[in-house]
Amino acid sequence: MITTELLEAYKTTCYEIINPNIQIYIDIENEVLFNFLKENYISSWCFITAWNPYSKELSNDENIHLNNRLEKELKDYKIYVAQGQGTTGDWPPEPSFFVVDISEGDAMALGKKYKQNAIVYGNNDGKAKLVTLV
Repeated sequence: MITTELLEAYKTTCYEIINPNIQIYIDIENEVLFNFLKENYISSWCFITAWNPYSKELSNDENIHLNNRLEKELKDYKIYVAQGQGTTGDWPPEPSFFVVDISEGDAMALGKKYKQNAIVYGNNDGKAKLVTLV
């Protein structure tokens, strides 16, 4: 179960695609994201990481290893380098992936496999939703 405090932290995090630079926030309409999705014929997407499973801080080496494994599993998808940056607390940015044209079920399965409390998912309307996994 995710604590209320942690859930709020996830909801206020800035989920950012690095290139092109697009900042995504939960439940907020995003015209820049909408236009990017439309221009690139993207019907669905997720924002995912393998960093810090269950929000327990691991070493950089452990996190890099996990994220490299996740990246290899995403080889059949178009991905963009991304990061999640909390707007509360003092967590450093977490390297992540913006994954194109992935089903919500597949995104959830990967999130669970990499012991994430939640993922961010959306379709072509440009609005992000938080999907809890625990």
